[in-house]
Amino acid sequence: MRKARINGKARRDPRMPAGFTLIELMIVIAIVVIMSAVAIPSFQSVMSGQRLQAVAWQMVQDLRTAREDAILYQQDLNVYINYSNPPGAPTDPTNKNNRSYKFETFQYGYDQTTQVDGQHYIPTDPSGSHFTERVLQSGIIITSITSTGFASTQINSKNYWVVCFRCGSGSAFRGEADGITNNPFSQTQRTDPASPTPIGSGNLVITLQNPATGRTFNVIVKGTGEVSMGGS
Repeated sequence: MRKARINGKARRDPRMPAGFTLIELMIVIAIVVIMSAVAIPSFQSVMSGQRLQAVAWQMVQDLRTAREDAILYQQDLNVYINYSNPPGAPTDPTNKNNRSYKFETFQYGYDQTTQVDGQHYIPTDPSGSHFTERVLQSGIIITSITSTGFASTQINSKNYWVVCFRCGSGSAFRGEADGITNNPFSQTQRTDPASPTPIGSGNLVITLQNPATGRTFNVIVKGTGEVSMGGS
């Protein structure tokens, strides 16, 4: 490269493109590495929180669907939440313990050739157009379910929390959420007990967790049937 001399000093030809020195490049690379080390964990945390909230929102929508259909079709409808069984394995698609639930959008009895009033789908039934199974995605599991109103019940050797959304018949009001406790569900016994246990003012709190980060999020069912979610 030819250089002009001004006052006895060499000067770069302004027509030639400027470049970076090796030291400058190393400084820039070091800054990028440091910023990446700081940003990546934060990004992963944000993504984890978003996935957790997305799973919680799906559960909220499914519970609301069951409630709305109970009112629309004038049928009490059940939701079965698989919890308090041997630990769920988020990476094993065959293990749905503590990470799945099923919900009715229409009663079992009314789906039969000879319709039967008041008979429900139960967890051992296959999924179908009126009985949906949901498995929690993104490795999310259910870590606890609490309620001051009722407890879980055992159905064919597995524990479930069973929420019944009421259509408004009898003494129940439209959309009310009741709990079913110690009901002997089996393939031959599909009916609710005469008086489901009210969830009451204590609500039903379902806690979801991402085991990879320990972050949790709650889905809340009120005795009135309202369903919401929030951080824990």
